[in-house]
Amino acid sequence: MLKSYPIGKSTVELPCSVVAISAKSGAQQGAMTASAMYVSQVPALILVSIAKSLATYELIEKSKAFAINILSENQIALAKKLASVHGKGVDKLKELKVATSAASTVKAPLIDGCFGYIECKVKGSFSDVEGDHAIYIGEAVSFKLDKSLKPLVWLENKYFKVGSECKLKV
Repeated sequence: MLKSYPIGKSTVELPCSVVAISAKSGAQQGAMTASAMYVSQVPALILVSIAKSLATYELIEKSKAFAINILSENQIALAKKLASVHGKGVDKLKELKVATSAASTVKAPLIDGCFGYIECKVKGSFSDVEGDHAIYIGEAVSFKLDKSLKPLVWLENKYFKVGSECKLKV
């Protein structure tokens, strides 16, 4: 039976993959947990939502590029840490001692141990919309998966493992 809930609850009832968006400009780098969804398959366009109050927002504004790190099910602790440390002057990757590698096509760090990586160049953005987040549409320019791992999923403010019943076909 359907039941009405407060509108604000709608944002936590939408299941999604757990991703960390990373960006770099000069010596500055940053990462934050976020949500992502595809907009188009041809060309491959992906939308991400970034809090305007965080360093990652400013880095994407400067670099016009970002990486989507699709966290694996063994990175729950990392997801929680990335979500809990905030501030425009904070380099979360250094502060949390997160191991990274350089992206292959954009200037952004890739978080080691992830299920997958999507490197994107910004094709458009909406930062003047009402709300505390900016929206970026990125064109995927590189895509890599580690099929020995499984992605992490988020629902109702909790992390979930995909499980063996989910078969990936790539």
